[in-house]
Amino acid sequence: MKILRTITELRAELKQHTDAGSTVGFVPTMGAFHEGHTSLMRAARQQHDIVVVSLFVNPSQFPDRAVFDRYPRDERRDAAMAEAEGVDMLFAPLVEEIYPKGFATVVSVEGELADTLLKTKLSMDGQLTGMCTIIVKLLNIVQPTTVFFGEKDLPHWIAVERMAADLNLPAEIVVLPTVRECDGLAMSSRNVHLGEHRERAGCVPSALRAALDTASSGMRDPQLARDRALAELAVAHVEVDYVEILNARTLRVITDLSEPAVIAIGARVGGVPLLDIARTHPPATPTVA
Repeated sequence: MKILRTITELRAELKQHTDAGSTVGFVPTMGAFHEGHTSLMRAARQQHDIVVVSLFVNPSQFPDRAVFDRYPRDERRDAAMAEAEGVDMLFAPLVEEIYPKGFATVVSVEGELADTLLKTKLSMDGQLTGMCTIIVKLLNIVQPTTVFFGEKDLPHWIAVERMAADLNLPAEIVVLPTVRECDGLAMSSRNVHLGEHRERAGCVPSALRAALDTASSGMRDPQLARDRALAELAVAHVEVDYVEILNARTLRVITDLSEPAVIAIGARVGGVPLLDIARTHPPATPTVA
């Protein structure tokens, strides 16, 4: 596996393969790899000739500088994990390579989708623009055949799907199921900060299951599902940021659980922000060995 630091190096390396007709699978990340990341790498490896993974902690996605500074970083470990999954190229640029002096262009999703993400707290002010800008930059740099996302990161892939449609981005977008720990907690780079609060974090997947059980029982009032989720979170005495039940396609607030929905939960456990989602009518997804 080659570790590449500059856009020029990466493009030169990729050109040798794409000129020969190779397809490229791409997994954009901020590092601190876990099974959720490696499942995306395996899917890319199965489907494409060349696999590229980016490792870049994007400062423009962190409104709070202290949170950016605390984000876990261990490039040596991440590189070893990526190599074990058969990744061909790890793109790990410095901030100055991505945002050179004089950088003055941003990309963002606006309108109803952006309003919904902000109103429901699925995205904080500033995060969406930072995420959209870096993803468009990375897609332009790598020019992949397919880009892979994890389902848990709903604001990312929802916004990227919108951008791809609006801006005619050629990459296919694949969203794979969330990978979970034994108690159902969604794997996340933030989990390393839970410490003594790790057991209480199990209330987040429990709340999701409670809401899903309500939806599958035939009850049609989304408030009942929301109340059950909130009750599970209350037992664990965690700080709730949001519990939202939204249309799976438009992200509008729904009034009837008979329509396909996304249940999204954000909570702070021991001060660590955790987020998770589930779909009431999960779509068919590719099988990953």
